[in-house]
Amino acid sequence: MEFTRRETAILALGDFCILIASLWVALALRNFALPSAGYFRENLMPFIPVFLLSLVVFYIAGLYEKQTRLVKREMGERILGAQVANVVIAALLFFALPLAIAPKTILALYFVVSVAGVSAWRVYRARRERATEGRAKALLVASGTAAAEVFDEVNGNDRYRFSFASLFDPSGKSPAQIECAVRDAHAAGAEVVVMDTRAPEVAPALAALYDAMLGGVSFVEFSSFFEDVFDRVPLDHVDHAWLLESLPKRHTAYDVAKRAFDIVFGALALVVAAPFIFLAAFCLWLSGGSAFILNERVGQGGETFKLVKLRTMLINDHGDPVLRAQNRVTAIGAFLRKSRIDELPQLWNVLTGELSFIGPRPELPKLVAEYEREIPFYSARHAVPPGLSGWAQLHHYDAPKGAADVAKTRVKLSYDLYYLKHRSFGLDLAIAVKTVRALLAFSGT
Repeated sequence: MEFTRRETAILALGDFCILIASLWVALALRNFALPSAGYFRENLMPFIPVFLLSLVVFYIAGLYEKQTRLVKREMGERILGAQVANVVIAALLFFALPLAIAPKTILALYFVVSVAGVSAWRVYRARRERATEGRAKALLVASGTAAAEVFDEVNGNDRYRFSFASLFDPSGKSPAQIECAVRDAHAAGAEVVVMDTRAPEVAPALAALYDAMLGGVSFVEFSSFFEDVFDRVPLDHVDHAWLLESLPKRHTAYDVAKRAFDIVFGALALVVAAPFIFLAAFCLWLSGGSAFILNERVGQGGETFKLVKLRTMLINDHGDPVLRAQNRVTAIGAFLRKSRIDELPQLWNVLTGELSFIGPRPELPKLVAEYEREIPFYSARHAVPPGLSGWAQLHHYDAPKGAADVAKTRVKLSYDLYYLKHRSFGLDLAIAVKTVRALLAFSGT
């Protein structure tokens, strides 16, 4: 959404300016005098890469998240943690590279001032976001649970630049009634109309609403707005026409580049991960039983493949409910899961092309068969290679684990279809950095 992108840009620009100002204050405190232009410039130039890297770390730390409403305590913790990481990285750069400065005291002062400055800036922006003055009025013309979700989210969260004055359900309404509802809302001050143009009742009314558009009303398509708000697609609005229009066509350059990335970085990552894999395998071997397990999964095109993992449970139950009831996570397995070391052997699947670094997570064939029966268009997620990490994995915190769960998997599919529609180098990069954040947070299960 334009407002969200604008707010993110304002936050990032403000952060950058505050980091520069923090360096100036640190220099002043270090010398008990205002720094001269030459002295400030001499220290500023080596710090520019640190400032840029800091913005990346802020992003990884979730300080630019669209959905997250950070309370003051959590916001302060994230800023503090991010700046600790930034100062450590800066210290390594300054002391490892042949630079003219080695600012030990300046770095310490910069850390304190920057944490205070960025925190104050975020509190100021948060207060501005919470201010309801100036929020435009809007009308929502849609039906179903997705419409109710959007209505409650926008009206319950003052980060959006407008609020809904009303929700108009077009089901069973005539084109004249829909047109009248829009005109009445506009007369009452509504500047924005979020409308489900795919609804059969709405389409015949669109032609009569052109003059409202010329009169200053902004029309927003409901499905796209839902995606902007929730980072997933409204599954009830997905049909064959949506799939044909939204699923990725053949992107040769993107596909080739992504596969090349998987091969190069998969090989490098496997070399780095090999000592951890072998050490974990040795510990599992000492505890009894095989170190590696091969789990069957469904990949691109619905083809099955063997997923390589380190064993974290007593036995490999292959999804069998009887065996699962007798199974449990071992002490070593709990650590491997928490640290994600158990998933490192999957880098071999990346090299063979059965997996990609980024993509929908692969499922068991038995679960896929059930989901394809119960959930329309579930098989669409197999249009691309599955991944080590994916959009749904990062955003769907209530994802199903173990036995089949149709309700939770419907939500998960809505994230997967969002990824299929929007997949790109930029989105893959966003997933990658958020995955790094999850790994650094030791948030495995």
